[in-house]
Amino acid sequence: MIEEGTSAFHHERRRNDTPDTGVTTSAAEPYSGMADDYHTLLGDLAEQTWRVGVLPEATRTRPRRSAVVVDLGAGTGIGGRLLATYLPSLTRIGVDRSPAMLALATSAYEHTLLASIDALPLGEESADLMLSGFDTLNYLPIPVLGRCLREVGRCLRPGGWLIADLSSPHLLRRHWRDYSDVQELGDGTALWRHRYEPAKDRCVSVVERRDAAGGICWRETHIQYAVDADQLQELAAAAGMHVERVRDLERDHYSPSAFTHVWTLRKKAR
Repeated sequence: MIEEGTSAFHHERRRNDTPDTGVTTSAAEPYSGMADDYHTLLGDLAEQTWRVGVLPEATRTRPRRSAVVVDLGAGTGIGGRLLATYLPSLTRIGVDRSPAMLALATSAYEHTLLASIDALPLGEESADLMLSGFDTLNYLPIPVLGRCLREVGRCLRPGGWLIADLSSPHLLRRHWRDYSDVQELGDGTALWRHRYEPAKDRCVSVVERRDAAGGICWRETHIQYAVDADQLQELAAAAGMHVERVRDLERDHYSPSAFTHVWTLRKKAR
């Protein structure tokens, strides 16, 4: 699920008392618009990404019974529900900074925490496994990503793992350099516009939800930061972890041109 950096999110939604003019007003709460539509817009894609990416890698670690697993950027709980099915003995904790999204996830975890993933309200060496699905870490600017990984390193037990899928630099810098798409829905449309900003090495994506009459229901802007392989390795090392494995989402090898990569980082064992 998506976890936004401090400067990586903007949301607009029409107030109930505003005439239907197409003019929207800003709202501070993240994902207050997309939360209700999330499963319609992205649910199938997010679940498939978990099934072929993070979940198989988590199973490879052979976690002990009653191991503690933390879902970073839990969103609406897609990862938590899959973990409950395929690794049911684990104690699941979901962390997200969006109240609207996390409210939909409570049944998927034993515990949910409303918090940013670069400031985890968890004790030192309290988790065996941390997971981050559906390009969550791309939504953190590089310095914030570094803080997040240091927090992961602090909270993982020695020998613990972080498994995360990330959108590739190729996707953000090239395929989404200037790309738009219309998603047809039963009660309207969603228009996606992606634009890469070379000066900041990031991709700005605007999603606009319209009803069947063409009126704007809400509009959100999300920012993903390109993370090169050597950057991620350096940040992991600074957090006391090393890269144990990386592969393409759909294949068991690594190719820079893939749209999504699945990373397995491990904290040094004592």
